[in-house]
Amino acid sequence: MKHILIRSIVNLLGITRMYRLLCPFLSGQGLILAMHRVVKDGGRSRIGASSRIEISPGFLRELLLFFRGRDYEIISLDDLYERLEAGVKGPPFVCFTFDDGYADVHDIIYPIFKRYNAPFAVYMVTSFVEGDAVVWWYILEDLLLETDLPIHFTFRGREYCLDVSSKAKKEQAYNILRQILMELPQEQVSSLLKRIFPQVEINFLDYNSYQISWKKLLEMAKDPLVTIGAHTVNHLNLRKLTRDAVLREVMDSKHILEAKLKGPVHHFAYPFGSKEEAGPREFDLVKRCGFKTAVTMREGAIFPVHRHYTHCLPRVEVTGRHQDLKLIDMRRCGLISLLKNGFRPVVAD
Repeated sequence: MKHILIRSIVNLLGITRMYRLLCPFLSGQGLILAMHRVVKDGGRSRIGASSRIEISPGFLRELLLFFRGRDYEIISLDDLYERLEAGVKGPPFVCFTFDDGYADVHDIIYPIFKRYNAPFAVYMVTSFVEGDAVVWWYILEDLLLETDLPIHFTFRGREYCLDVSSKAKKEQAYNILRQILMELPQEQVSSLLKRIFPQVEINFLDYNSYQISWKKLLEMAKDPLVTIGAHTVNHLNLRKLTRDAVLREVMDSKHILEAKLKGPVHHFAYPFGSKEEAGPREFDLVKRCGFKTAVTMREGAIFPVHRHYTHCLPRVEVTGRHQDLKLIDMRRCGLISLLKNGFRPVVAD
């Protein structure tokens, strides 16, 4: 019911453009945008929950021009930190950030930002670039799209029988299986996928091309336009880990990146980043690990008060479902943040 009400309010304000009246009060100093992948349309059927993390190269270019056309400065995370620390006021800014470290960061995203001479940041999952991660969400998508037969398996004492005879049912099955797989350690994911789909021979090596290589990451790290941040080793829900396990995930990713890139890593992104996956304990631990900034997935703009909350900064996520500049404009003006956060203009927790 709450989501329906929010959608109705957004539609009404979008039609009338009255949301722009909020800009002077809710747009803050600027925004940190959160994205994952930029890919070309392959022209094939997709599972929505999988493709939601992807936007098109054309829309990324539109975003860059959208903010420049409104006199936003595109700045790096280091510049953001310095502005917050110094309390400097100036023109509005936007930081572009990309999570995880897919191959398209180098092959598609990097050339676009080079063309526009604009900085951006990549938060790296180190098991991704090391080649140890199983890109199970894309494997799962392909497996579901390739079968119409019911899926039967038992997991932790519970029997599952999933109907995948239609696109809508495949979407439902994907969401159920995604929740299960998200909770598993990396070393258990492959064996469970084999149990769920025993009739299919899964070639996990076929999916290594999704992940960026150290060679390409090093090339980008040498460019002043690119900031490399840490995003843990295995992209786990930190709130479900012990204190020591959180520190290992965070510090090991920092040390691996610093050793490989031969330079300091000052910025961090919490995996998933909602209140269910990162809270006060995680904010404190990441601060103790020596990062200048850390970002969540809480929706919100950056305000001067965030100088006291540099380890739980909000971002505005841009997904494949919302490749709409009008919606970006609403979020720039703070409307969506206001509705999502209980009419609190500043997100700092």
